[in-house]
Amino acid sequence: MATPHPAAPDWFLLPPAEQQLASGWVGYRHVTGVMHWHHAASDEDRLSVALVIPTPSDDDSGIAHALEHMVLRGSTRYPEPETFLALRAELTLLEFNATTQKESTRFHLSGYDPASVLRGIGFMSDCVFSPLLNSDDFDEEIIRHTVRADGLGLDGTLYRELTEYQRNERFNESVDMAVNSEPRAPLYGGMTDTLQALDIVKLRRYHNTYYRPENAVLISSGSWPMIGLWRQVSKALSHVGKALSTPDDDDKVRHERPVSSPAALPELRIETLHFSPYWACVLHPALRALRCQKKLAEMGATLLPLNSDFQPKPTLRFRVTQHTDIAALSRWLEHVQQDLSARRIAWHSQYFALEQGRLMANRWGDGLQRLFHDFAISPFASPYLKAMPNTETLPHESERLLSEPQGEWLSPCQPLRRLSILCRCQARDQATRAAIERWLALCQQRTLRWAWMKGSPILCDIRQWDCANAVIIGYTVDLPVSDVEALRQFWHHTLRMNEIEAIPGTWQRTEDGMVFLGKGSTPVYRTGSIMASHKDEDSAMHVTLSFPHTVEAGDIAVLGQSVMATSMIQKRRLGGRCYAVSVGIDLMHYELTFDTVADGDPSVSFIALLNAFEVLSKPLDDPMFEKACHGGLGLVSAKYNKSQGRFHRALLGMVGQTSAIDVSKTTPDSLVNLVTRVLAALKQPTLH
Repeated sequence: MATPHPAAPDWFLLPPAEQQLASGWVGYRHVTGVMHWHHAASDEDRLSVALVIPTPSDDDSGIAHALEHMVLRGSTRYPEPETFLALRAELTLLEFNATTQKESTRFHLSGYDPASVLRGIGFMSDCVFSPLLNSDDFDEEIIRHTVRADGLGLDGTLYRELTEYQRNERFNESVDMAVNSEPRAPLYGGMTDTLQALDIVKLRRYHNTYYRPENAVLISSGSWPMIGLWRQVSKALSHVGKALSTPDDDDKVRHERPVSSPAALPELRIETLHFSPYWACVLHPALRALRCQKKLAEMGATLLPLNSDFQPKPTLRFRVTQHTDIAALSRWLEHVQQDLSARRIAWHSQYFALEQGRLMANRWGDGLQRLFHDFAISPFASPYLKAMPNTETLPHESERLLSEPQGEWLSPCQPLRRLSILCRCQARDQATRAAIERWLALCQQRTLRWAWMKGSPILCDIRQWDCANAVIIGYTVDLPVSDVEALRQFWHHTLRMNEIEAIPGTWQRTEDGMVFLGKGSTPVYRTGSIMASHKDEDSAMHVTLSFPHTVEAGDIAVLGQSVMATSMIQKRRLGGRCYAVSVGIDLMHYELTFDTVADGDPSVSFIALLNAFEVLSKPLDDPMFEKACHGGLGLVSAKYNKSQGRFHRALLGMVGQTSAIDVSKTTPDSLVNLVTRVLAALKQPTLH
């Protein structure tokens, strides 16, 4: 039977028959029904956690997405709507956000600081189980009618977010493919024309139905203070009542596709061919080859993307005309399938998994990517969280593929590591740059040949970074952690430094690859005053502050989070007139950037930014200053340690910088002095 924990009696250790110790997971259950799975076998030094709620969507209203926004507006213990933004500005975290997926909503965070992660999960747990869901917040956060100079209009944070999405051509292609495929995929994030069907009552009903403790799953990895974690979640669960009976809402909201949509034309339609996800991943890159594209054009078919957020399951879809012979198209695809070699088949399948893994790591960070992957391949994961294993077996009944639910199809991908060959030279030395570029191209060819012979796909790229009078040219390779040592040894024995020894400079082998520092390429940083640039677009504000290197990096980071903690900036986001206000830091170029997204009036945002700096021209009190310091550390950590931290630290090291900033030298007076200099620069910015 389940055993209560002595220090947390409302949490029970699952009985041995229900445990999954063989896969490294330990299971616990709260008295309310919340399941907690902790990956005890993980060697992660990060603390990662996700509170996952199943939130199915069967129409285009975006109700799950809207509720994700609303629950973060305040809760029983945290009633102020600005709390979420304040915590993002003061906690030392790598990731602290929420994401709506096709069948679930995930409230996730990761970081190294135990105090920050405990505060973060405490806030999120309370918001999930005891949100306020006020009607006034609905008007600002979701959608509302507003009076404009040109008449009545719509506003709201979520409405503006969707407006920005719908300006993106790739998003519109995904929508077009979703609504015209069989089966039709719900636009679970909502659309601007469907959002008006929602109201606060519907959100409360949806929350009462799905945001229940017995539905929730808590997954974690790292060396958590487990008792502290449980106590934070237990506080949120202490006021949860029984579910109330709510009437079913049978009115399904559908997005009306525009007449200009390609699929709206009567002579075009989308045809889905019934290949398994495994074969879809294999065939899709083969069909992108020029000879296959010509053949498809002759048959009147256009290959569509393999998947999208709305349709995550890899599927072969084609836009066809009324004259396209579908039977002939299927026979030709089977012929292409038979012609593929076993090595090519395995390569394409594994390559897609790597792409999906890197996409997750870039979005949520390495820690959460590993957490979701490790849980997804466990035998006890819920269907919507489970990774679908690659299989060559085709469905016995082709009709079954149309009827079965799509799910949140996850591709199993091991944790990734980035190795690199980084070369620094003078920006004006064209001869040296050309020699390095030729050698890196040769390195790429050899590495790809090695990966092909080994049968292990890699993701590689040649990139360039400019810094002062120097330029860094780098060859990067993302690959599974299990292959890192093999590639490092291959580079050690195959890539000879004497191939470009005519270039003056110093070479060094590192744990992350190789480094070349050209003679005379040490960056010479500028001194002098702070420089500012300001650019307003139709729906965005962009402000960049460039600092001389005499300014401490810690001061810059603390300044950035101090601005984000001001009421002017928070009200700008909470008022529903823009989707996001963000700050970014670049320690290579010593820049601080402030940007808005889906902004109804960028000029007003710039005024709010100026007012924020005016407020900071007076010293902060000790508690606020301490929060800003912690937030500054979090800002730098989220930039350089969230994903591929070893690579980003190595890249900074190429220009003599480090992500290990020191905020102990920052004082309230030094921050005021920096703000004064910034204000002087903002009053005479470079306008674009």
